[in-house]
Amino acid sequence: MPSISLVPLTIPSSNSSHPHFRASKALPISKFLQFKTPFPTIEHPFSLLIRHHLTFVCRFSYSNGESEGNPVARITQNDAFSILYSMEESGVSPDHNTYAYLLDCCLSSGSLVDAKRIHARILKVGFGKDSTLCNKLIDFYLGFGDFLDAINVFEEMSHRTVSSWTSIISGFLERNERHQVLAIFPKMLRECRDPNPVAFASALRACSGNNVYWHLVQQIHAKIFRHGFVGDPIVGNPLIDLYSKNECIDSAMLVFEELFSKDNVSWVAMVSGFSQNGLGEESLNVYYFMGCNGNGLGEESLNVYCQMHQSGILPTPYVLSSVLSACAKCELFENGKQIHAQVHKWGFYSETFVGNALISLYSRCGALHLAHRVFTEMPRHDGVTYNSMISGLAQHGNSESALKIFEEMQHSSFKLDSVTISSLLSACAAIGDIEKGKQLHSYVLKAGLSSHYIIEGSILDLYVKCADVETARNFFNTTDKENVVLWNVMLVAYGQAGNLTESFDLFYQMQVKGLEPNQYTYPSILRTCTYLGELDLGEQIHTLAIKTRFNTNVYVSSVLIDMYSKCGRLSSAKQILERITEKDVVSWTAMIAGYAQHEFYIEALKTFGEMLAHGIQSDNIGLASAISACAGIKAIKQGAQIHAQACVSGYASDNSIGNSLINLYARCGKISEAYSAFQTVEPEDEISWNGLISGFAQSGHCEEALKVFVDMDRTGIKANLFTFGSAVSASGNMADIKQGKQIHAKMIKTGYDSDIEAAQHLLELEPHDSATYVLLSNIYAINKKWDCRDQIRKMMKDKKVKKEPGRSWIEVKNEVHAFYVGDRLHPLADKIYEYLEDLNNRAVEIGYKQDKYRLLNELEQEQKDPSAYIHSEKIAVSFGLISLSSEVPIRVIKNLRICNDCHTWMKLVSNIKGRVIIVRDVYRFHHFEEGSCSCGDYW
Repeated sequence: MPSISLVPLTIPSSNSSHPHFRASKALPISKFLQFKTPFPTIEHPFSLLIRHHLTFVCRFSYSNGESEGNPVARITQNDAFSILYSMEESGVSPDHNTYAYLLDCCLSSGSLVDAKRIHARILKVGFGKDSTLCNKLIDFYLGFGDFLDAINVFEEMSHRTVSSWTSIISGFLERNERHQVLAIFPKMLRECRDPNPVAFASALRACSGNNVYWHLVQQIHAKIFRHGFVGDPIVGNPLIDLYSKNECIDSAMLVFEELFSKDNVSWVAMVSGFSQNGLGEESLNVYYFMGCNGNGLGEESLNVYCQMHQSGILPTPYVLSSVLSACAKCELFENGKQIHAQVHKWGFYSETFVGNALISLYSRCGALHLAHRVFTEMPRHDGVTYNSMISGLAQHGNSESALKIFEEMQHSSFKLDSVTISSLLSACAAIGDIEKGKQLHSYVLKAGLSSHYIIEGSILDLYVKCADVETARNFFNTTDKENVVLWNVMLVAYGQAGNLTESFDLFYQMQVKGLEPNQYTYPSILRTCTYLGELDLGEQIHTLAIKTRFNTNVYVSSVLIDMYSKCGRLSSAKQILERITEKDVVSWTAMIAGYAQHEFYIEALKTFGEMLAHGIQSDNIGLASAISACAGIKAIKQGAQIHAQACVSGYASDNSIGNSLINLYARCGKISEAYSAFQTVEPEDEISWNGLISGFAQSGHCEEALKVFVDMDRTGIKANLFTFGSAVSASGNMADIKQGKQIHAKMIKTGYDSDIEAAQHLLELEPHDSATYVLLSNIYAINKKWDCRDQIRKMMKDKKVKKEPGRSWIEVKNEVHAFYVGDRLHPLADKIYEYLEDLNNRAVEIGYKQDKYRLLNELEQEQKDPSAYIHSEKIAVSFGLISLSSEVPIRVIKNLRICNDCHTWMKLVSNIKGRVIIVRDVYRFHHFEEGSCSCGDYW
């Protein structure tokens, strides 16, 4: 017998748990190997003892541990193999348990060569079909990635047990071989009558991932039901996870309710599922029933959490974090605060990810002081902590605080993520702080993040909102032109700058490049058409939207409604609204505002009622438009009802609604109510004051209007052209010299010593506003105070203040034509003026008189060219009448306020020619038809 190196080992004594050793006496194993005679035969009890001793050695070689009551030195795998060789040479054959333990030794040591040696011996001694050994071999080969040998062992098994199928399926799943699992699982169902839950669970997990095999999931779920495993959490938990992660939360809830035993994994899967699906209140219900509160699915979620608590399962930090995330998504502030208390109760406050969830919650709900408190109290900060805090502050306009934390973060090893940088850039854009925005831009360049599409969009948006179109375009030229978002932002930039040519050129380039417009591209270019009154071009864009099927998008449809409404095509706007299958508050509001802007007040209120009847609650814009409509027809009762609705909806302090209420009550002569509405506007701005002055004037309360005008001046609120015009209108008619003198006298009476001093005071309010100089010059001319008038003009010349020239635009046959006051540069100038003179003569025949307000200086009437005083809108309308067919409305845009004389002239011409004339000035749309204007002579 060969010499063998043995470890000092004794046979287990009688206290061993193994039945064969209970009556044995401790004896060194070396004694057995020192026998000079061969080992006894296998039938001999002593040979059985030796075989079991080898098994014992293999077990210790595998576990490298100690048996209770039998201290054993560390046994190597070589020792086990030495005994195996000695036994085989002595004619003692190991049983299948010994080979199983030897395979465990190989798996533990990672010896593929030794394992294959054992595999060969197993086949040699006839254990090749033993299911236990085959399962061990399958596990071993899969563990080393030897899939071919694993499959070979599996295929050669004569009888595959449930454990065999489960072993190979689980093994492939652990190595992420999903396709292998899904290929083997159907075979198991055909061959194995009694599959176990573990196999089903493995198959379900194989179905998950980026591409979920839903047809297989449904088939597996049906098989689970058929085999009676529906209530088993082993299969239930992966089903819940699958359904909830793929927005099938109802199915997940049904599986959860059918579980006969809910473990911690079940609860966490359900709570997380609610949170991931944004079902705030349901998730909160899960949490409340658990003893806390909140996750993502309202009552259902709280119910789950309560049941979890009643089941004696305590919340984990992960569950609490998920619940807080759900509260943040749904902005459930009070529920989130209660969960915060539970965080303290369970001692999870030190968990950084829980603190991050709290910061996110409070930031989303606007409770930045609480978010900052959590931030300062957290024992540790990570990158998510800083990014959450900075984003929260930036998104709520606290850019100074956000930048301060950003500076603090720079001293740490953490970096800003793209979302946080975007938030900071947006905050700078919102407050117009281009310098800090440029500093962030520099940081982005240094950090190498400038190519990130979110950051690119934010940088471009910064320059656009700060009106730096040139820098925006330069940056745009350096970016990846495949990002449609950037094109959309540039379209907005050109639209805001009124650059129609650049807007459409960019839109054309976008299509040439092969980039398809999206739901944000169309609104950007359509708003430009609306702003410039380019209805024909807008209709072309509308046609393209129809071709690309974006016309049914509610966002695009709402902008189309706005465009057609503001361009006077209310019938087209109404048709679009009626075609929207799922109207939202934006689409309804666009139609209501369109009617109100064109003074179709009855239609506006009717549409407002239809919106409410459809169950859509109005926003602040819709309420303001409806109140303005009530003011237009002096429907005080209905206006008061809408006022009450605004209060219930929480919009009572909204400035747009407050100003509309001021206008309503003032025009209806409700002085106390008007003042009450005035007090709710925060801060009081010139629009509020103008609403009071003009409203009181319209209702005949001239003294009250003048009183408000004086009060406004005393508060230091700057008066603009409309303010002074409203004060003049408070006397009755702005063109009436007598009323102008009364206002002038009133101004002197309130503390001004002379006309020039009064003029100087007004000029102090707007020292560089040409409109103020022109207005005062006109007032003095009305009163024939020529010296004062000349003094004002001299001041304009000395201060180099130039009056913005009046200019009007009209589109004819896809070409925009612009006209100035007395413009004779147009190729058809002679024909236009000849036609205009004929219109004037016909207007005089039916009562037209030139407005005295325009007769500013008797000396000016000596000008050789009387056409120098023909306003641009008259020229534009005349050109439109001779160029457009009789069915097409005349649409003109003017850069200044339309004067009384032109307003009267437009009404008469609309009646004379039987045409619809739409003029948009700086204040509103004027819709002239059949001798009247939609503004009711109030603008």
